Amino acid sequence: MDGITFPPYVCHVIKNKITMKTLNDIFALIIEQTELNKNKTLKFTYSVDTKYFWVSAQTIYYDYEKKEEKIFQEIMSNKSIKTPEQIQEVYWTLYNNRRTEK
Repeated sequence: MDGITFPPYVCHVIKNKITMKTLNDIFALIIEQTELNKNKTLKFTYSVDTKYFWVSAQTIYYDYEKKEEKIFQEIMSNKSIKTPEQIQEVYWTLYNNRRTEK
C-alpha cells in the first residue's frame, strides 16, 4: 500500500489488508437486506439490471390513505457495476445505507 491511495469507497482495510468486494458480495448484501424487510413498514428495494450492469436502490413505505407504495428515500439510481472500482462504490453505498437490525 506504500504510495497508493484509494478513495474511501474503493476498498475496506482490515488489519492493513485491502478487501475488494465482488458482485457476489453485492448480491449477498441485497439478499440479506431483502430478508430483513419481513414485517417492516419501511422496506429496502433493489433493482439489478444485467443488460446495462447497474444497480438501483431505494426505501419505500405503504401509504395507507392512498393505498399505494411511495418512495421514502432514493439511495442510488442506475449506478454502474462495470468496473471493479464501481463495484466497490456500489457495495459500500449499499452497506452504509442498510438495515442493521433484525
